[in-house]
Amino acid sequence: MPHGARGADHLFNIISNRHERAATVITTNLAYKKWGEVFDGAASINAAVDRFAQHCVVVDIDGDSYRQRKPDPPAPPAKSALKKPHR
Repeated sequence: MPHGARGADHLFNIISNRHERAATVITTNLAYKKWGEVFDGAASINAAVDRFAQHCVVVDIDGDSYRQRKPDPPAPPAKSALKKPHR
């Protein structure tokens, strides 16, 4: 979802306040170089990426989407549920 320069400034402030003081986890489906498109070319987004990328560990997950997978078929009923109790 696109955000303007104000959104980029807010993100920069959050990252800047936490820089080298606390861990921050950021998840995204976009490469850093595309963030300028999301934040409408805001200059502060480059500074924000520089700050958190300075000491970051990138975990690139390449695989099928969990949300788009087909659900598992329903399990068959338990055998005890199929038998009628003896009277």
